[in-house]
Amino acid sequence: MPISPNSQNSEIRSEAPPTTKGSWYALLSVAITAFALVTSEFLPIGVLNSIASDLHISAGTAGLVITLPGIMAALAAPLLPVWIKELDRKYLLIGLTVIMVIANLMTAFSTSLSMLLFSRFILGIAIGGFWATAIALSGKLGPQHLPIAKATAIVMAGVTLATVLGVPLGTWLSEYFGWRNAFLLTAIIGAVVLLLELIFLPALKPDSAIHFRDLPALLKDKKARKGLIIIILVGLAHFSSFSYLAPFFKNTAGFDSSTISSLLLLYGVAGIFGNAFAGYSGNLNVRYTFAFICLLFAIVFFSFPVFAVYLPGALILTALWGFAFGAFPTTANIWMFVHAPDAVEKGMPLFVGFFQVMIATGSLLGGYVVDHFNASILLYSVLSFILIAVLSIFTWSRGLNNPTMECTS
Repeated sequence: MPISPNSQNSEIRSEAPPTTKGSWYALLSVAITAFALVTSEFLPIGVLNSIASDLHISAGTAGLVITLPGIMAALAAPLLPVWIKELDRKYLLIGLTVIMVIANLMTAFSTSLSMLLFSRFILGIAIGGFWATAIALSGKLGPQHLPIAKATAIVMAGVTLATVLGVPLGTWLSEYFGWRNAFLLTAIIGAVVLLLELIFLPALKPDSAIHFRDLPALLKDKKARKGLIIIILVGLAHFSSFSYLAPFFKNTAGFDSSTISSLLLLYGVAGIFGNAFAGYSGNLNVRYTFAFICLLFAIVFFSFPVFAVYLPGALILTALWGFAFGAFPTTANIWMFVHAPDAVEKGMPLFVGFFQVMIATGSLLGGYVVDHFNASILLYSVLSFILIAVLSIFTWSRGLNNPTMECTS
């Protein structure tokens, strides 16, 4: 999953709105593609117990279905834009959507662990390729004179909805219709959006080809590097533990499937409020917003093994967790656009790669700890990442407050 702009953000006017041949239909079709992709990537989190039971494997081994797409996306994100050079991005988007549909169909009908893992591996190509180009395309997708910030926010609305609602809704569907049918439904959504892309996408020729030398643009910026340290630490803490939230509720807390689905839905709803909060707070002071997010994560990870085994505690802490993660991607995005605006476009493919590595590494680390220890030990261990992130916020990143910017209402 990428770092995405939020519709709550102030629109920083860096250039005049471009003239495009796009339309609202093209913009919305790509937003729905974003929803389907992110849901496809994170759906296994909610159905990990069912996958493990059906294939007679451990929860940690089942976690590979989250790790593998992240690994492939981390490779595809920086390499694909360089490899395709000046190819019309319309055909790239269509091709990546086809890959997503095929991957989800393979997942739905997989009869072995190897087939399941292969389907998830090729899904990573679609994920990495899409996020490496989607943000840069936003301004060309929308109708004429639509500001880039609004066009990008509309595309990324699909990300927000999938992040906070796609997983719990998928979990609810799998509870009543089975985990395979949840992936089958995602493939059907992908097929519909593929048809919309074929009808409505305009020509999307890139302004210039991306070269390997352009990829480290964000790494070369000192302020962006400091933000990246915080983002990686917080992201590792979250993705290491959240991937195994459902197994914790089932194996440690002893909740039934219906209760787990409701808790994940609560997580999603709380994430919407966290996303809105970050859009406002991050534009005031992105560094202090990160500090507040770290505080919420610390409370959750420290308290979960003790209080989340009881339903009232699980309700409160799951809501806090959802709020914290709902705020995290938006805050990370604001940091980069505030502190390194000139490096974002060329540096985005590698940035997406880093984010996918974070997802894959976190899932792999979490799977190892869950298999060799337990979910409670995992939650306590990721506290160290949060503490180092807080240290970075108040030492290395001290004084990096939001600069004064010219904004439009």
